[in-house]
Amino acid sequence: MAYTIIEVERKTGVASRTLRFWADKGLFPFVQKDSNNVRYFSEKDVQWVFWIDCYRQIGMSIEDIRHYITLCAQGEDTAQERLAIIEKQRQKTLNEIEKLQVVLEKLDYKVAYYKDMIARHKDDINPMNGEYVGRKKRVKF
Repeated sequence: MAYTIIEVERKTGVASRTLRFWADKGLFPFVQKDSNNVRYFSEKDVQWVFWIDCYRQIGMSIEDIRHYITLCAQGEDTAQERLAIIEKQRQKTLNEIEKLQVVLEKLDYKVAYYKDMIARHKDDINPMNGEYVGRKKRVKF
């Protein structure tokens, strides 16, 4: 079965304008076109869309994705290099997850703080409040 860009958008959630942009950047060299230049995606092409979307979400550049696709088209001889590319992206993703985990912990702390503050009815982090921790006297603006 062949799918138009609009049908691929519905199947993948990737906007048709994004699919066209990616196609214009050479990320779908394998997608067939008819005589009117309408692109038709096969089931396997749709799977590539999911992967390209994944790679873009983790910050892989269009240039790097294009290089990866070129390697894929060259066959098994490039498997080691492709593996290295994916492992590098995996490590970058793990590093980003670690950074986000620190941010999440800070946000969790802040959520707990506000819940406690609301329960106590005491806003001691408002710098305009006389109960502000660390303030000697109130400043008027």
